[in-house]
Amino acid sequence: MEECQCPKHGFCEYYKQEMTHDPPNWQWCQGATSEERRKYKLDCEKKQARRTKESNDFLAGEYITTAQLIRDCKNLLLPKLAGLKIKGVIGIPRSGMLPATMVAMWLNVPIYFLDPQNNLLPMSGATKFGGQRMLDYKGSNGSLLVIDDTVYAGTAMKNIRPRFLEDVYFATVYVKPEAKEFVDFYAKELPPPHLLEWNLFNCTYIEQALLDFDGIFCPNVPHEACQDEQKYIDYIKNVKPFPHRIPKTRCNGIVTARLEKYRDITEWWLKKHGINYGFLKMYPTEDEAKRDKNHVEESSTFKANVFLESYQAKFFIESDRSEAIRIRKKSGKLVICPEEKDG
Repeated sequence: MEECQCPKHGFCEYYKQEMTHDPPNWQWCQGATSEERRKYKLDCEKKQARRTKESNDFLAGEYITTAQLIRDCKNLLLPKLAGLKIKGVIGIPRSGMLPATMVAMWLNVPIYFLDPQNNLLPMSGATKFGGQRMLDYKGSNGSLLVIDDTVYAGTAMKNIRPRFLEDVYFATVYVKPEAKEFVDFYAKELPPPHLLEWNLFNCTYIEQALLDFDGIFCPNVPHEACQDEQKYIDYIKNVKPFPHRIPKTRCNGIVTARLEKYRDITEWWLKKHGINYGFLKMYPTEDEAKRDKNHVEESSTFKANVFLESYQAKFFIESDRSEAIRIRKKSGKLVICPEEKDG
C-alpha cells in the first residue's frame, strides 16, 4: 500500500485492527513510508496470531461468579476442615475477607485481620469478637486458619507465613496448580487464564475486553424514555453509573447499539464518570430502522462483527442474555453476561 486510505481513526482493513488516537495511529500511518507501513503490518500480523491463541486460551478458561465462590467454599473447602480445631479465621484483604467471613460464620469462630504492624486484631462489632451471636464467646484452644480467595503465585501466603509462630493452617478457595505447595487446603485447582466476578472490573484483563454500554455501566434505558427523543436524551445524560462497574484501568473498547448521533453525549458521560477506553463503536444512525425492526439480532450482529475485528479483545461483557448468546455464536470468542447467575 503506497499511502494511508483512512480518513480518521477506526478499523483499518489493511492492518486488520482499530487505529485509535494513540500512536502508531492513523495519523502516523498517513505520514509513514511504504516500508514503515509494511514493517508495521508484519508486526500486527504477529501480534494478531498471538492474540488469536490467547483468545482460544480464554475460551478454555473459567469465569467464576461470586455465588460459585460461596458454593465452592461451602461444598468443597469446608469439608476438608472437618476434624480440625479452628479457633479463628484470618482473611487476607480484600477479596480473601469474603471466604474468610463465610468460613468463620459456618464454624462459629471469630474472624481476624492483620494491621499494618502485623498485629492480630478481631473484627469487633456489638461484641469484642463480632455480633450478638459472639456475645458469650470466651475463646478456645486450637489453630488459626488463614484464608484467601485465590492463590496464584503464593506471594501473599509467603509474606504472611513468617508472622505466625503458633499453629496455623493456610487455605484458599482456588489455587493455581503450580502454587499448591503454599497452602494446606484448597477447594479446587484453577489454572490461568480465569476471570473472577468480584474483581472483573478491577483486574488487568479488562484491558483486553470489549464492553457493552447500557446495562453494564448504567441501567438500561426505560422503555418509556425510548419512545420520546427528549426523554431519551435527558436519561442518557443524567443516568447514574453502577459504581462497581467503573473499570480501574482502560478497557479495550466500548461497543454499543446506541446510535452514532448520540456520540457527543455518550463521550461526555464517560469522561464525567472517569471511564477510560480505547475506542467507542456506536450503531450507524442511518440504520436505525433496521436495528429497531429486530433489535436483538441486529445489535448482536453489530457487536459480534466489531468483536471479530478487534484482535486485541479476548472477551466481551454483554448485559443482555439473548445478545450474549448470539455474540458468542457469531464470534466464537468468550462472552460474559454478568446479569446471569452463572455468568
